[in-house]
Amino acid sequence: MMQEALLKFFPVPKFLTQPVVGLDVSDNSIKFMELSRRGQGFRLGRWGEWPVPTGLIDGGEIKNPDGFKELLNQFKAKHGFDQVAISLPDDHAYTINLTLPSMKPEEILGSIELQLEEYIPLPAASVVFDFDLVEATPTGPIEVGISALPRTVVEGHEQLFAVAGFDLLSLETQGEALARALTSRQEKKNLLIADLGGNHTAIFWVKNGVVIHASASPIGGEAITQNLQKTLGVDRAAAEKIKINQGMSRADENKNVFEAIIPVVSAIREEMSRRISFWVEKKEGEEETLVDKILLIGGQSSLPGLVEYLSVNLERPIELANPWIKVFPAGTVVPDLSYNESLRYGTAIGLALLNFEQ
Repeated sequence: MMQEALLKFFPVPKFLTQPVVGLDVSDNSIKFMELSRRGQGFRLGRWGEWPVPTGLIDGGEIKNPDGFKELLNQFKAKHGFDQVAISLPDDHAYTINLTLPSMKPEEILGSIELQLEEYIPLPAASVVFDFDLVEATPTGPIEVGISALPRTVVEGHEQLFAVAGFDLLSLETQGEALARALTSRQEKKNLLIADLGGNHTAIFWVKNGVVIHASASPIGGEAITQNLQKTLGVDRAAAEKIKINQGMSRADENKNVFEAIIPVVSAIREEMSRRISFWVEKKEGEEETLVDKILLIGGQSSLPGLVEYLSVNLERPIELANPWIKVFPAGTVVPDLSYNESLRYGTAIGLALLNFEQ
C-alpha cells in the first residue's frame, strides 16, 4: 500500500520481524491476535477476547474514559502487550471514493484535503484521514479510497492507550483491516465483504484491495438468538446452541427454528442488496459495477444454511471467507483456533498483518 490508514499520525517502526498485536475494539469486546514471522511464514502467538463492560464504548466512541483506561490497564497487566494496532467500528468513519485528475504523487494528499468537506459533514480540520490508491496510470486519472475519522475519536483512543503504556502503531477502520486480511492489491477484483457480528452487520465494497464504500446496519446474530428464545420458549444458552447447530435447515422438524431466523436474515439480505444496488447505480456503465464475489466473515457468518440462502436470493457468488489466507496459505499450518472461531477474528488478523505488508 502507498500508505497505511492513519499511519502518518502513528508512524510504524520497520521492525518487520517484531510481533504485532491486532486489537479489534468494539462496544462489547476487544479481540486480540498476535502474529510473528517464522521463516517465510508466520507463527500464531496469543489470541483471545476481552469483554468490554456496557457503557464504556458506544459506536466506537469512548463514553467513560476512566473506566476504559482501567480496562486497558487490566488488559496490559494480564497480557503484557506493547506494540499494538487497533481498529474501531465504522460507525463514525467516512469512506469515500474519488477520481482525481492526473497529478504528482506528492500532490494527492493536498488535493483530497481541499475536497474533503464536500463529502463529509465535518470541517476538514476536525477529521483524521488517509488514502490509498485504487487505480492510477502515469498520465491518466487517479482513483483513491479515503478513510476518515473524527479527530476527537482518534485522539481519545491515542491518549488512553498511551497512558496505559501501549505503543500504538496504527488506528484504522474495521474495513481496512478486513481488506488487508482477505484481499490483495494484485488481485484486480470487486469484492463485497460482509462482517456479520452479534449486534451489527458491516458491509464493505473493496476494489483492488482498497475499501471504497462502507455501510453498517444495527442488526446481527443477537436478534436471531432473541427471536429463538421468544419463539421456542428457551433460555439464551439453549437458543445459541440451536442457532449454531440447526441454523436455517429446511427440514420439517426445523420449521419453527427457520421461521424464527428468517426475518433477521432477510433484513441482512436486504441491506446487502441495497448496498449492491446503490453502488451499481452510482457507477452505471462502468465495468466495476460487477461484483466478482461476496465474502462473509464474522461470528454469525457460519450459521448453517446462510451461504446457500444468500447465494440464491442475491444471485451472486458467495462464500465464507478464509481469515488465514495470508497467514497460513494453502493449509500449510492448521492453527489451534478452529475455522468457525477464526471467522470472529478477521479484523484482528488484518491488524496483526500490519508490519508484514508493504
